[in-house]
Amino acid sequence: MIFGIVVTTIYSGNFLDEYFEHFKARNQLDQVRFYIVGDLSTPPECRQRVEKYQGEGLPWFYLGQEEQNKFLAPFPELAAEIPWKTDNRRNVGFLMAYRDRCDAIIAIDDDNYPRADWPFLEGHQHVGKQTTLPTATGYQQWFNLCTMMDVNCERQGVSGTVYARGFPYKRRDPRCSNIDTTSSTGLVSINAGLWSGDPDVDAATRLVTGCAAEAQFSQSVLLAPETLMPINTQNTALIRDAIPAYYYVKMGHPVGGMKLDRFGDIFSGFFVQKCAQAVGHRVRIGSPVVEHRRSFHNLYKDLWNELAGMVVIDDMLPLLEKPLPTATTYSEAAVCLASWIMEWSHRQKGFLWDAALEQYFSNVARNIELWVSVCRELDS
Repeated sequence: MIFGIVVTTIYSGNFLDEYFEHFKARNQLDQVRFYIVGDLSTPPECRQRVEKYQGEGLPWFYLGQEEQNKFLAPFPELAAEIPWKTDNRRNVGFLMAYRDRCDAIIAIDDDNYPRADWPFLEGHQHVGKQTTLPTATGYQQWFNLCTMMDVNCERQGVSGTVYARGFPYKRRDPRCSNIDTTSSTGLVSINAGLWSGDPDVDAATRLVTGCAAEAQFSQSVLLAPETLMPINTQNTALIRDAIPAYYYVKMGHPVGGMKLDRFGDIFSGFFVQKCAQAVGHRVRIGSPVVEHRRSFHNLYKDLWNELAGMVVIDDMLPLLEKPLPTATTYSEAAVCLASWIMEWSHRQKGFLWDAALEQYFSNVARNIELWVSVCRELDS
């Protein structure tokens, strides 16, 4: 398999050194294409580091402003919907890896590091293959993947269950940890790897618990066919066929005196899951585990940026929990989902909902359709 690894960064790219050593130790450098998507503030050292590895014959690519503009030039409508100074630039890397026909496309963040005891590619190589594993059934269609980790909240004297960022508050229940020991079989289209160190929980949870995590599972699991969970861009792999349903949703919309932010990956993760269900594919959860050395965040600012998304996710439950019609391709499922998002947003009333927020989700729906059309052009 050829793995296309996509990451955005505004830093020097030092994480690449550890991935290089990780893959070199396993004789896997020839299986990896790296797409490092820069932004306007990414320092020159990042390009220089990537070019050093290119000089060793590796297909590792730094995508600066010039490279991204050139790639997007044939798609001006989409280019206008991918703003600078945001992690939405990740979309360019996804499309490039899709164009280059990588077998699996992996999203990581620049503060995720490989662990020697969890071989990175071996964990993600299940994508595109039939797999038989215990089934994560959860509760009321929701599974809490954080229960597959040993989460320590003792620093602030808190005990109890934590939930991944984006998990609906209306569905939080200890029974969401349920795993059926009876195995099921399916084709894995999404592999959600876990994290150690700083778990990906929302800012409200971080402020209250100060939690840290370590992986705690004996084997990976398959998510039950109609069960959902938040999927982020830390350590997540998809088959190439799923990319037309994996548009990274644009953030930054002002709403209720706040800003809808930090949920672009969460929305895209829910949407691609629904499309996978429509196609009949499955989500695998577990290996590989990466170490999350979280870069500095102002948690109060994060909370301000996440609060609107937390409200919207709860409002989105009727949309998320209703299965899409059976589809033969991810493109077909994504176009259907776009029409559902449009219809759902028109019906919303109440807290935070106004004409501007409705228009925002209409734009999300149109961008999904646009994304599908660009993927079709790249296929041809």
